[in-house]
This record gives sequence, structure tokens and C-alpha cells, in this order.
Amino acid sequence: MICLTGLLFHALYNGDYYRNLLFMFHIGIFSVGLVLGFRPAIYCAIATSVVIIGAGFAYHLDISNDIVIPTFFAFAVALPSKVVEQLIEQSTEELTALNLRLEKLVEARTAELRAEVHERQRAQEALLERTIELEKRNEELEAYAHTVAHDLKSPLTTLVGFSQLLEKRHSKMSEEKLIEYYNVIAQHARKIADIVDALLLLANVRKVGSVQTEPLDLPRLIENTRCRLADALAESQAEIITPDEWLPVIGYPAWVEEILVNYISNAIKYGGRPPYIEVGMTNLGNGYARLWVRDNGKGLTPEEQARLFTPFTRLNQTAAPGYGLGLSIVQSIAEKLNGQVGVESEVGKGSTFYFTLPMIGTGD
Repeated sequence: MICLTGLLFHALYNGDYYRNLLFMFHIGIFSVGLVLGFRPAIYCAIATSVVIIGAGFAYHLDISNDIVIPTFFAFAVALPSKVVEQLIEQSTEELTALNLRLEKLVEARTAELRAEVHERQRAQEALLERTIELEKRNEELEAYAHTVAHDLKSPLTTLVGFSQLLEKRHSKMSEEKLIEYYNVIAQHARKIADIVDALLLLANVRKVGSVQTEPLDLPRLIENTRCRLADALAESQAEIITPDEWLPVIGYPAWVEEILVNYISNAIKYGGRPPYIEVGMTNLGNGYARLWVRDNGKGLTPEEQARLFTPFTRLNQTAAPGYGLGLSIVQSIAEKLNGQVGVESEVGKGSTFYFTLPMIGTGD
């Protein structure tokens, strides 16, 4: 990357042909994605876009052919690597599992001729379940592709827009204004990386078979959540109220923290102004405790509640920024931890989002 950057600026300085070097940048990003994975490829794409934009404005290159299109392709060549990798791996595992199941069914029917009718019925039920499961996976994959396209389009559009403004007006802008515009471009590039991280988290949670649970230090998890959402809390002037004491529960700390981040983040986005957020726990009396986050937003209709925790669904998309992955992540984590998620809401009275965790000493 450093060598290509040096060669690019050398070619631009000497007036030599340079577009082959831009093509080499794209080849490098694609190669990094195949060898090291998706995240390094995205980081390379971000670095490449910064180099291209910087070189474009430094040497007054054509905004469309030499800045926008190369920047777009820098991210475009990075995206397929991880998606294709996960889809191939997932498809291979599903086909292998399906083949093993069919082989076992054939062996069982051959060995147990007297139970042929019963085994045939079981096979039909298994195939029906598999069909339903595959249909559900196909729907999720379609929604996955739509979400990726929708949520990446916005920051990419911003990158292009600010690049065009810089190209047209940079000579009339002050140094402070230029720095501000460069920061906006970098901010939206980081947003692309955050979206990718959320997608990878969702994929990893679904892929993991089981995790080792432990007693949770909920005050520490709440503090970690505050730190991760510090900018949003400060900007919205949100207030978070927590109890003095917490019920003893067990779980996987990293995943429970992700649930808290998603719930509190949504409470900031969709809550009142300023947001007033309560976090608390309730003993359900069945060996489980409910951890909940309540906001002072406008509340949800029954139809909106029915759409929650559906993969890649986000309500009121024009009212708040963000991407529709949070509740999908919460749903997947809760399933892995043998818990439940839900919402209680009434229009005009805010919403309470919750998930359940086993309590310590219950034998669960």
C-alpha cells in the first residue's frame, strides 16, 4: 500500500500515466480480502479511498473518473470476499448435514422394514422442517443483501457528495473548512466499517454452537455500555437510571453487553427529547430474571411490535440514523443463551425492551 501510494504520487508529479496504479490498488484490496479476510480488506479500502481523494484534490484529477469511481470500486472489491466466504461455508455445512440425514434415513428404513411406514413419515416430517428452515434462510439472505445495500449506500453517498464539494470549491475554502470536510469523509468511512462489524457479529453469533456462561458483573457491563455510547449520550443529553442492587444472574458477558448497547442505543434514538432511560431487573420466579430497558419515547403500535426482532427490520427509518441489525443481533444472542426477548409498549407511554437470564443457584 505504501509503495503504491508512493508510485501514484510520483506518477502524478511527473505527469505519467497513473490509472494502472489505481487498478493495482483494487487488485491489492481484493487479494487482501481473499487471503486475510473481510475486515482487513475494508481497512485497505478505507486507506485507498483516503489516498485517492487526497491525490485527486492535490493534483486536480477528474472527480468522476479518477476519484468517485476508484473510491467506489475500492469498497466494491472488498465486499464480496467475506460474503462469498460465509455463503460458501454455510451452504457446504447445510448440504453436508442434509446428506448425512438422508443417509441415516435410508439406512434406518433398510434395517427396519417393519417400521417402513413410520420411518417414511418421519422422513417426510424432517424434509418439511428442512424446507421451512431453508425458506427462512433464503428470506433472511434476501433481507441481508437488502440491508447491506441500503445501509452502505448512505455513507457512500456522503463520501461522494463531500468529495464533489471539495472538488468544486476547495480553492475557496479555508483550511478549517477543508479539515472539517475531510473529517466528515473519514467519519462516514468509519461508519461503513461499523456496519460491517455488526454484520460480522451477527454472523459469528449464529455460527457459534455454545459459549461458557459465568456470573455477570452488571454494574461493569453498564459502565462499559456508557463508555461505548458516550458520544450519543452527550449529544442527546440522555439520562440513564440504574438500580442500586442487581439480581445475581449468569450469562456470557460480551454478548449481554451487546444486548445492553443495542437496547440503550435504540432508547437514545427513538426515546423522548431528551431521552430518559431506565434500566432494571425483575425476578420472574421461575429461575429466570428479566433485564429490561425502558424509554420515554412515543411508544409502538401492535403492528410495529409484531415486526420487532425480525431479521434486518428497523422501524421509522427516516426518523433516526442507524442500521437495522441491532434487534436481529439481540434475538440471535438470546437464542444462544436459552433466553427470551420481548417488548412491552403502549402508544404515548414509551417502550420497555427486555431479555431473560438464568439466576444463580437455580440449577439451570
